[in-house]
Amino acid sequence: MTKAQAEAAAQRLLDAHAISLPDDRRTLRRALDEFIAYSECERKLRASTTAEYRRIANWLCDRMWRGGLTRGDRPLDTFSGEDLIAVRVELVDAGRNASTVSHVRRIIRGAFGAHASSPPLAWEWMSAKVESEGRLRFYDPTQLMQLKAPAHSPLDAAIYTLAAEAGPRLSEISALKVRNVDFANGILRFEDGYTRRGGHAGNKGRRVRSVPMSANVRAGLLPYCQARPGEALVFEHEAKRGEPICGISLYRRFISAAKRAGLPVLRFHDLRHSFGTQAIRAFNIYDVQRMMGHRHITTTERYLHYAPDPDAAAKLSGLWQSDAPAGNVVSLRTATAS
Repeated sequence: MTKAQAEAAAQRLLDAHAISLPDDRRTLRRALDEFIAYSECERKLRASTTAEYRRIANWLCDRMWRGGLTRGDRPLDTFSGEDLIAVRVELVDAGRNASTVSHVRRIIRGAFGAHASSPPLAWEWMSAKVESEGRLRFYDPTQLMQLKAPAHSPLDAAIYTLAAEAGPRLSEISALKVRNVDFANGILRFEDGYTRRGGHAGNKGRRVRSVPMSANVRAGLLPYCQARPGEALVFEHEAKRGEPICGISLYRRFISAAKRAGLPVLRFHDLRHSFGTQAIRAFNIYDVQRMMGHRHITTTERYLHYAPDPDAAAKLSGLWQSDAPAGNVVSLRTATAS
């Protein structure tokens, strides 16, 4: 070991056997472990979310620091605000997306806590949004038809239709069961979610929601639901019957289909935006919020930009006509000399 490594090892030994250890003398690794345990036990976050936290925590702990130490071996009180800003710079330089940057920010702040001397209090990270407000990427109905034409299989085409015309997340598509498809009443019920890391852990927000079933969705799902038990998954893994579809493989085929169709390459999640931008044309914002399962109405408001109002221009123009009634005009009183 180098001198720095030996000193760090000695400090870890002392910390591990200390009867009382100040919060800021904990190592980053220990603080991250405690924060993730808190997220699991107290906040009851989904297993997929805590698995993502764990992946990011491992990335943070394994990065090297001066003296041959890893970040995970450093006590919290040895970090400065500049050290943490360097983490953000590293993420940005690596081209990480906004949601990853926000996750890292949230995890680091959770690990350091709210001590007055904590470097994150001077950490000028703003929580990044995945999309700027009102700037969404999606396929319109014509583009969706173009996407389905070169689909790898009828199953993929049915999934693209479901995602764009009902708005489920990929985790909800993976967990959709035959009993959730109510052909008699024309309703889809999304009540569960499945991810590779977290398994079956409920959908985002843990709330059941129902969405009307369009004619295209009905036709697409019928072959995968007929004469099948209610607990069966609608979409099963190609090689492992009874298990959910592989999201990674599906995403790769989605990208391939988009390229073959000559369409802009979007994220699979953007098919959900396709639903939102179309639904807002026919339903009020509260109906769209319910169908998409948004906890806050502000999340749904970004779709309002895509709700056309053909009469709006005429109404506004009428307010500025020279012959418009002026009964509500109030004359200004003129000041008079005393």
